[in-house]
Amino acid sequence: MNVVTAPARREIQSSYASLWAGSVGFLMLGLGNILAASGVLTYPGRLSWLLQFAGPVFVAIAVTLHVDHLSFRIGRPAVLFIITGSYLLGVCVTPFVVSPELWTNRAWSNVAQGLWALGLFCLSFGLAAIAVHKERQIDHGIKQVLDVGDNDPTNVSVHASFLTLATGSAGFLLYAIGYVQLLEVVGGTRWSWILQVAGCTLLAVAAINHLEHLTSHIGLPAVVFGVIGAITLAISSIPFVIDTANYTSSVFWAQSFWFVWGFGSACGAVSIFLVILRKRAMSHLY
Repeated sequence: MNVVTAPARREIQSSYASLWAGSVGFLMLGLGNILAASGVLTYPGRLSWLLQFAGPVFVAIAVTLHVDHLSFRIGRPAVLFIITGSYLLGVCVTPFVVSPELWTNRAWSNVAQGLWALGLFCLSFGLAAIAVHKERQIDHGIKQVLDVGDNDPTNVSVHASFLTLATGSAGFLLYAIGYVQLLEVVGGTRWSWILQVAGCTLLAVAAINHLEHLTSHIGLPAVVFGVIGAITLAISSIPFVIDTANYTSSVFWAQSFWFVWGFGSACGAVSIFLVILRKRAMSHLY
């Protein structure tokens, strides 16, 4: 008689320090964006920029704290790209932390948006590097597992499919290209906003495509909030796809952009917080 057993829930490897850093990072980024809405007619205040600086840096620290495990799971090149990209997303607003009024200076705003785009490119390359690492795992099989001193292939395998990784990488790539086009025209072109919407949409699709594994690993509630966050970021740019003038001439839509971005980032914070709760609950089972 064959007995079918449910797959065992895998222990969450990320440390509490890493998870808390990630959750706080997304929360600060969200609050920074929400506060920025009040300065849409002039320029966001220093506290807003400080939070937008600290948020991505905390996320980068979260990845750095988990670097040893991630290095042999997804490969060191991928980890370096992801850490570098996260830091760039925070460092890009440094001038505005020092002097918020520089936001109205075209040269400085271009520097910030250019570094933000570079950070997105790094994240895209990071996911592509994970796909290359997965290909190596398939080619080498158990030999690679033995190279890192582990006899269980599932402990060092990349669970995301090539489709998921390619979709996520393409999402960050389109998002980055959309931001590059913002450097050319104040308020952006319709194509720049279309690319940003498409990029964020692909990121949401990548998360949904990986839903089954993520749900079994970190829980459905955490996954749902993560997907909602990605979808929200895609929605934020739709008003400017419809009419690019909404970005520069409509106070309502300009403020909505910051608010929606803040909400999307806050969803990421809630998602990681739910992972922390799941890790605590699972710790009592071992």
